[in-house]
Amino acid sequence: MHPPDADASAVPLSLVARILVVDEFGTAGLDALRAIGCDAIHNRALSASSLALAIRDLEPDILVVKSMRVSDEALASTDRLGLVVCCGQTTDSIDVAAASRRGVFVSHCPGRSAAAVAELAWGLIIACDRRLPESVALLRTGAWDPPQGTPPEGLAGRTLGIVGLGNVGQEIATRGIAFGMHVVAWSRHISEERCDALGIDYCANLVNLAKLSDVVSVSVSANEESEGLLGEKFFNAVRPGASIISTSPPSVINESALLNAVRTKGVKAGLDLHQVEPEARSRPTLVALLRESTVFATSQPGAHSRQAREAIDQDVVRTVRQWTEKGSAVGCINRTRATSAVTLLHVRHLNRPGVLAGVFEVLGSSGVNIEEMENVICAGGVAGIARIHVNATPTEGQITAIRAREHVLGVTVQAIQNESDGL
Repeated sequence: MHPPDADASAVPLSLVARILVVDEFGTAGLDALRAIGCDAIHNRALSASSLALAIRDLEPDILVVKSMRVSDEALASTDRLGLVVCCGQTTDSIDVAAASRRGVFVSHCPGRSAAAVAELAWGLIIACDRRLPESVALLRTGAWDPPQGTPPEGLAGRTLGIVGLGNVGQEIATRGIAFGMHVVAWSRHISEERCDALGIDYCANLVNLAKLSDVVSVSVSANEESEGLLGEKFFNAVRPGASIISTSPPSVINESALLNAVRTKGVKAGLDLHQVEPEARSRPTLVALLRESTVFATSQPGAHSRQAREAIDQDVVRTVRQWTEKGSAVGCINRTRATSAVTLLHVRHLNRPGVLAGVFEVLGSSGVNIEEMENVICAGGVAGIARIHVNATPTEGQITAIRAREHVLGVTVQAIQNESDGL
């Protein structure tokens, strides 16, 4: 490979952006990426262990992944990588902290698969109530009689409890209302006002929700807070014969507590197991759960539908276009909400080369760090305003030095009140 010509003009990113796409991605999405001028490379054969080598060899500007593990080593494999787009349900597979340390933005496509996941949840709700899988299995053996035991209760007029009122939870709740159910919800991040706006009732805690609900639908992400969220305390409060529906990662539910509730309280369960790892298949409790006649499960992620796939692919293309054409990261999850900036400088200046470099030189030589900045050009292109967030209040001498720079029209200083100041 020949070294670059140092005297050649740099080509804008939007014209040469190289994108490495791993995991599942649609042909139409790849064609759309290429149509906006990107060099899109799709390699489904890569594994988490070989990703770093591929990034080092291909030097992509953008990485698109679904569920593959993106490690610190992979992120460090090239200095060209500026954006990772995750088109999966969560960004748990990406070392976001490492990406932040290396100045790599991580974006995702929230809500695009919410309807698909909600549809699977409702398939499981109906399957539990009507015992559809058992009926189908009996018919295939030649048995025409319906399954023995308690007849279906029906859903209209009963209570649906929603655990997690994000995009998926809201879609499930909307369908619950359409089925004539009374819907209650609990989440760490909702209020009574939010529930009122959705036409559902707010539940103060999980135990109360368990006591109230005939059907409980769980749709939360996997993290430290949600691990084992539905445990013994919850299942001790669950109504006998209730249905527990989960489209969450398996870590959210205590499998032993669920199994005990199935066996002792007649609880029914509809579980989306996502992609069952080989080691999970040998877990005794999970194997025992799946053998229970009132437990119905799928091993395919709820977002695995053509409609959801196409919607996510379109969102990825939109995100990439915004990055290559505007330089902004849509759906970015690792942009800080608060910096250590305490002062905002408004520098009005003529639109000339080197003006801001002179301002930065004054600040940098004084040990003042620029946290964020925005330079807005006024109509006509003659002048502009640079809004510079700094981590210390400049002295009068530093402000005088900035004003003295050529093409600087004026400087004002404004104190910044951090969000924590009012707490």
